[in-house]
Amino acid sequence: MIKDSEKLRGAETEILRILYLHNPWWDSGQVPPSKALPFKRRDFYKLLEELNNPKISAIIGARRVGKTVLMYQLIDYVVSNFGPKRAMYISLDDPYLKVDVQLLGRLFDLYSKYILKQPFSDISEPVYIFLDEIQTLEGWELVLKRWFDLGYKMKFFVSGSSSVNILTGGAESLIGRMQLQIVFPLKFLETIRFRMAAEDFERRFNKVNWRLREAFLKAVEKNDASIFYSALVEQANSLAGDIDRILLFLQDYLLKGGYPEVLKLDSLDVVAESLKTYLNLTIYKDIVRTFKIRDPIAFEELITLLARECSQRVNYSELARTLGLKRHTLKAYIYFLKTAFLISESEYYSRSRAKRVRKEKKIYINDPGIRNVAAGTLNNYLLSDAAELGKIVEAVVADHCRRLKFDLEPAHEVQLFYWKNKGYETDIVFDLHQKPIPIEVKYRDTIDAKDLKGILEFSEVHKPPFQILITKEKLDIKDNTILIPLWLFLLMC
Repeated sequence: MIKDSEKLRGAETEILRILYLHNPWWDSGQVPPSKALPFKRRDFYKLLEELNNPKISAIIGARRVGKTVLMYQLIDYVVSNFGPKRAMYISLDDPYLKVDVQLLGRLFDLYSKYILKQPFSDISEPVYIFLDEIQTLEGWELVLKRWFDLGYKMKFFVSGSSSVNILTGGAESLIGRMQLQIVFPLKFLETIRFRMAAEDFERRFNKVNWRLREAFLKAVEKNDASIFYSALVEQANSLAGDIDRILLFLQDYLLKGGYPEVLKLDSLDVVAESLKTYLNLTIYKDIVRTFKIRDPIAFEELITLLARECSQRVNYSELARTLGLKRHTLKAYIYFLKTAFLISESEYYSRSRAKRVRKEKKIYINDPGIRNVAAGTLNNYLLSDAAELGKIVEAVVADHCRRLKFDLEPAHEVQLFYWKNKGYETDIVFDLHQKPIPIEVKYRDTIDAKDLKGILEFSEVHKPPFQILITKEKLDIKDNTILIPLWLFLLMC
């Protein structure tokens, strides 16, 4: 008769076998190149700075945005610099492990006993534990709180595909113990990095990015548009030989967006299928299942409608009637889409909170590829459809403005605005150093006086340091309004 102790040892052997499969560097001494991909986005370097921070580092972002790759790249760094035994990776949605809170603690014990071969209380150098898809484990925050509070030299990195699972699940239990890193699809500048050798990018584009940012900030501080405009002209001239190639990259970005895996694909049909898969996984695994949505069909229809009306003001009452939903249900659905990083909102610009709440909101689909596949327009014909392209370009500008503001003035949540008065509208407004920056998007070849009317009306009321008009290719300055080609503006963000 097999004793319970022998069964336990047998179970340990099977668990260890799976852990070795998750952590091949324990045997080989290196992370497989197929997992730790050579291209490193800026998020990697930000996370690298957290290696010595004892707080739990939470990497959150949409599905397939590159969170797992970032983890493997960090593991590769640990393995190369500190040794292969000092990193443990666990995919918590592995169907063979079937991890629950009890098993997770046991996995840590097995790692200590058989890999480190010493108790955590005795280790003198940090070990790094990577827990992927943490939102699949109910009660994860209590387990990590217990281990964190023991004070061992254990640095945790966790990843999740929905901010609500991390923020609401861990926020209270792990207050003061967790550091967030939100990962988005690649912005335009990083898609250029993705396609170019690192040294070529550094020489040509990275310097442009930082010089434009410095000039932008200085122009805002000094209320002097000429400072920024002079830098734009100088940097555009430095890239004159690259502009044709940049414009090809831009067309590709407006169609495909910034999900890393689709950048390598040439066929738009294959891109569309990949993005549909990402979207469906997000809808059904991260939203419908998590929030127990009763009407997933209406939820899918909502995403399609929001994609088609991207960059437009949305009347929630009318939209709820169209979908046959109650208004509070619609608002909940929109909140769920925000927590999954698919959409963002823009409020009416006013110093009065009450006025902002009463006005309609604009809704943007954050990634152009996801927007296009949700709207059924991911094809080459899109590039010749001025109306559709205008919606996409404004959403891209809004997304890049949000990132730019976050980099220049980090905050838990970055808020964008729009403004409307007497029939004239300013597409995007964001505050920088407590000064409003109005931006109008006119992605076409010709610009006339009527195109400036909205931002000029805004300026009469709110007195910004200067105004920005995003164009297709025109770089110019008219009084206090700077006209900037889309490609050049995105390179700054």
